[in-house]
Amino acid sequence: MIQTLSIDGHQIVAKRLNPMTTLGHPTFLLHGIGGSVDFWSDDQTQIFQEQGPCYAMSLPGHYPATFPIGFRKEQITATLIVELIAKAIHELVGDHPVTLAGLSTGGFTALALAAQAPQIVSRVISISGFHHGKWSGWLGFFQKLVRGGRIGQGLFKYIYRRPNLTKVGFNRQWFIYANDIKAMYAYPHFRSATDLSYDNFMKLDLENMIMYFTVMPNINIREWLPHISAPMLVIAGDHDPIIPPAQARLIQKMIPHAELEMIRGGGHMLFAERPLEYQHALRHWLKHH
Repeated sequence: MIQTLSIDGHQIVAKRLNPMTTLGHPTFLLHGIGGSVDFWSDDQTQIFQEQGPCYAMSLPGHYPATFPIGFRKEQITATLIVELIAKAIHELVGDHPVTLAGLSTGGFTALALAAQAPQIVSRVISISGFHHGKWSGWLGFFQKLVRGGRIGQGLFKYIYRRPNLTKVGFNRQWFIYANDIKAMYAYPHFRSATDLSYDNFMKLDLENMIMYFTVMPNINIREWLPHISAPMLVIAGDHDPIIPPAQARLIQKMIPHAELEMIRGGGHMLFAERPLEYQHALRHWLKHH
């Protein structure tokens, strides 16, 4: 079930992943940059659906979510993202505290929410997340491109979503996120995850992505981290090509009672590169919190 929420001129989208009759503790899943509510395939969400009502929520400006007309890149701040997601969560579950689980930029968003809106957060799981939005690898290259003016932004659009990109081509370009590329593509559910994401990716507003890639290197919530009081699990790969593992270690160090699961040989896509270790870490932590 898809719900579109009007929040301060933004359209935020939430997708209910289990039946409306499901009882228990609510969980909200937050995707990464360029993703959508359709990123979360069943193999990734089963463990969260067992906890209670489970929603995938869009980041602002990520299709089918939209920015208001006339929105400017200067308006993208950690505070704005927190305010929009917090209000959207409240519309869906009221004052009930929730579990936040986010991948990459979704992990960053979960951290920011836990720091700035602690009243709505009972548990936090940051998966390949970060406190500072200066990325490495291909995403770091894209950040440099979009800051290079019109030529760089034109190249970004062409590389990031090539014209006539097929599902097969879309699946192949995920190699940029992995350390263990062979393991990722061998994971039996990986193709279903990328196929689910394809349609929304092809409708993604690339001008919105240019704004994000331009602004994120300037966003750093390190000073917010000590204010997080909710139990936290930080999961990271020790060979993540996008987010330096040092970020995960610093997050764990600065947040009281945070637990770090550093997965050997893992890159950015841990659910597919190291599925057994990833699932074990989630289940063990959720069981004890």
